Amino acid sequence: MFFVVWFSDLITKSWAVENSTELRNFPLVVLDLIDGNNAFLKFTYITNPGAAWSMFSEFPQLLTGLAIIALVSIYLFRHKLELHKKNIQIAFGLISGGIAGNLTDRIFRQPAEVVDFIDIFIPIVSYDYPVFNIADSGIFVGAICYMIIGFRESKNETFKQGNITLSD
Repeated sequence: MFFVVWFSDLITKSWAVENSTELRNFPLVVLDLIDGNNAFLKFTYITNPGAAWSMFSEFPQLLTGLAIIALVSIYLFRHKLELHKKNIQIAFGLISGGIAGNLTDRIFRQPAEVVDFIDIFIPIVSYDYPVFNIADSGIFVGAICYMIIGFRESKNETFKQGNITLSD
């Protein structure tokens, strides 16, 4: 999953950069299920020196360092993280691929900013979600998967302990 997310992110960001002027001025409507000026899904072009929702924009070097530390830590603690389990490998592959995608932008783009291009408008709450990219999606989906896996394993462990206690 790591390489799928990383390469997908690199390819889509390259496309967004090549079409940046056009996307910035005339966003590409991909899915328009909404009446009015907003589209449900469109591609646009922005760059972000910060993290999600432009947090820590004043500290891009810190974010670069944290991304490197996160990737190295996942590698070093892979046994503690139980990365031998297939479902956890998938979750951390998504997360690591996303971290690597955004880290690639921070290291190799000038200025050191992350390219974002996916823009979603949520009509139910009239909310224009912050523009994001494939790497961000990988991190988000991987983190959600890891939380679900953790909850399931915790529930299964509690159930097993309950059976052991009842049969003793």
